[in-house]
Amino acid sequence: MEWCKIALEYLKVFLSTQVIAGIIAIVFFKTFKDDIKALILRIAKIRLPGGGELSTPQLEKMNNEKPIEDKALPEPQSKDLQINIQEDKIETVRALYNAERARAYFWEYSYLNYYLVPSTQRVLDWFAATTAPISFSLFDTLWLPAIPDAKERKAIFDALEKHYLITIVNEIISVTPKGREYIEWRGKVLQSPSNTF
Repeated sequence: MEWCKIALEYLKVFLSTQVIAGIIAIVFFKTFKDDIKALILRIAKIRLPGGGELSTPQLEKMNNEKPIEDKALPEPQSKDLQINIQEDKIETVRALYNAERARAYFWEYSYLNYYLVPSTQRVLDWFAATTAPISFSLFDTLWLPAIPDAKERKAIFDALEKHYLITIVNEIISVTPKGREYIEWRGKVLQSPSNTF
């Protein structure tokens, strides 16, 4: 009879709320381990109590980026394309071309919103807002307090240059028209009604 009481006490301990919750948590984390890892890797910025902040560095995003294989062929694929387009159809073709161009830019800029970390977007905004010419050494010096890691500053610079958002002419950095268009697009997207919910 004594062993029944001991077994009952052990059973009470093993079926307590804390043990059951712990088992459920372990099973949950083991089951969704890959999904939780992917979610954590997508987080761009975490604000900590007391004003601290953790953010994903641009250098890490550049290292994780896979090169895109260009499968475009030099010869056009549709050789039976009409060369003589009627005058009244030119406006239709032009409108379709502009719509397709806008769609392509939407997807490219959506990718850039994901790819460029917040500090890189702030640097691009700063380049666009400056009126005086900026050299790479001046950029490096002015952004040293905000981004102390030299490799991170170089990664930010390389990401902006790689996506043709900035150019360097005679050691002077300037924002390209594509960079300005991206900044304008990002401002419109951030203010769109779909982002308020």
